[in-house]
Amino acid sequence: MAKLIFAAFLLVFGVVGWRVLIKLALGMTSSRDADSAKYLRWASKGALAIGLIVPILIVVLSVFVIVSTGHVGVVVQFGKVDPTPLYEGFNLVAPWKEVNQMSIQIKKKEGKFDAGSTDLQAVHVIMVTNYRLQAKSAPEIFRTVGYDFESVIITPAEQEVLKAHTARYPASEILHERAKLKGEVQSDLAAWLAKYGLELREASLANIGFDPGYMKAVEAKQVEEQNAQKKVYEVLQAQREADKVAATAKGAADGAREAARGAADATRATAQAEADSLRLKGQAQAEYNTRVSASLTPTLIEQQRIAAWRAGGSQVPQFVTGSGSPGFLMQIPAPSAKPQAVEK
Repeated sequence: MAKLIFAAFLLVFGVVGWRVLIKLALGMTSSRDADSAKYLRWASKGALAIGLIVPILIVVLSVFVIVSTGHVGVVVQFGKVDPTPLYEGFNLVAPWKEVNQMSIQIKKKEGKFDAGSTDLQAVHVIMVTNYRLQAKSAPEIFRTVGYDFESVIITPAEQEVLKAHTARYPASEILHERAKLKGEVQSDLAAWLAKYGLELREASLANIGFDPGYMKAVEAKQVEEQNAQKKVYEVLQAQREADKVAATAKGAADGAREAARGAADATRATAQAEADSLRLKGQAQAEYNTRVSASLTPTLIEQQRIAAWRAGGSQVPQFVTGSGSPGFLMQIPAPSAKPQAVEK
């Protein structure tokens, strides 16, 4: 609309200037003013051209609107917002309509907020949010809030949602439950902003802090817990070393006991083997003697005696009695069987 007013002003200014300059040029009739009248006529033509051409260009260029990438156009006609936005690219708009471009790209917002825990400890949070304006909601946001919707809508929503959720946790659990707290804040904040046509892409708790006094108390408690854990670890290590020494000693004792038992078993086995050998040898000798005794006969005994004499290299003694030849031959020892008569 401002462009049309400016174009109308130029048009009026050009026409009025043209008429004034023409009248001045016509009023100069003397030869002395001929050159001045000529310049005035040229000036009047220039004023008329400016008054006509420039407003026409302004009107024509106002019809063609290019919406930049990542933006939407909000059309305002005589102070009234058109509910339909213009999207990226080339658009034709009536010259009396004004187009305001709003970004629909993802934006980053960082803010520091003070909240409280359920045990009344002060909690200081730096929260970072990534959000974007939905294109279809741009006209309504522009109508009701304007360009500064970040401070009007988003910041109060962040503060309220964060306070509502930190108040559910004691200060000692906020850091341990950080992921859970972040999820709850993001879910509720997304629902809050969606009512206004804003899309929350991500909300993160970049830093969570407490008052210095509470932080010192937490650090002191952590040091005590670490010392206690160190003592427990040292006791466990000593117990492990004692168990290791006891296991080593038990293994050595068991090994010696097994060695002694093995030596005793070997001794008993050797003695038993020797006893079994002697027993078997005696049994074999007795059996042999029994068999020999059973097999001896007087004839066999005589034969053994003769064999013994002969084995010694001697002849069996012979005695001859009688005066005649050949005489009577008798062997000593005499055989048990009766001698046969010798033919004379």
